[in-house]
Amino acid sequence: MPELPDLAVMAKNLERRLKGHTLKQLVLHIDRKNNVPEIEMQSALIGHKVKSVYREGKELRMEIGDATLGLHLMLHGELKIVDGEEGVKFPVLQLGFGKESLYLTDWQKQATPTLNPEKSEVPDALEITRDKFVDLLAKKKSDIKTVLLDQKVIRGVGNAYADEILYDAGIAPSSRANAIPEKAVGSLYKSMVEVLKKAIEDISKSDPDRVTGENRDFMKIHLPKTEKTAKGEKIIVDQKGARKSYYVESQEEYK
Repeated sequence: MPELPDLAVMAKNLERRLKGHTLKQLVLHIDRKNNVPEIEMQSALIGHKVKSVYREGKELRMEIGDATLGLHLMLHGELKIVDGEEGVKFPVLQLGFGKESLYLTDWQKQATPTLNPEKSEVPDALEITRDKFVDLLAKKKSDIKTVLLDQKVIRGVGNAYADEILYDAGIAPSSRANAIPEKAVGSLYKSMVEVLKKAIEDISKSDPDRVTGENRDFMKIHLPKTEKTAKGEKIIVDQKGARKSYYVESQEEYK
């Protein structure tokens, strides 16, 4: 699943590619999870120009005319820009802009387009203030990784980057959130912002035209096929349900 840095780069590149283009065709291939009928979506979007594309939490938003189209890629969704009548596998949504089309695809059929999604009041990982972050963690008894991943608490962080952030901050993923000292919470906040921004920068330089998928080339700890970090530290893998956490022994645990 693409995480915040991937989605930020994708949004920037999609906007560069599509801004000012008029939507001429919309085909909803899978409608079981859509919030409105295809004809309503067509009426709201077709004939209008793309004004902007941006990231909202772990989703993408396309501002088209006076309406907004939300795109949630879920676990296996992808975005593809194709020329002419070139076909794609597992289409969920097709947005036609004349000579080229943007497809949302998903072999699991879980990726979801939403017309005019509601604005979330949950703070974004790159917008929350340090003070609010400190207050938030002080109220949580769950382990810190679970808190970072809870999109109803803070939006944008996924499993891989939660590991990267905690490794950078030197905090064990099993630490109880409200047991972490305020100084360490401050370090965690700094790591969260710096790790995510650095990843956006690295992916932008590495994949300047990326509009889909994920880039894990710059990970330091979330490395499923690697036994040691670049520093020579043994990577410990802990599985909790379907979720795996990657960390090293030196990350301090607060209980």
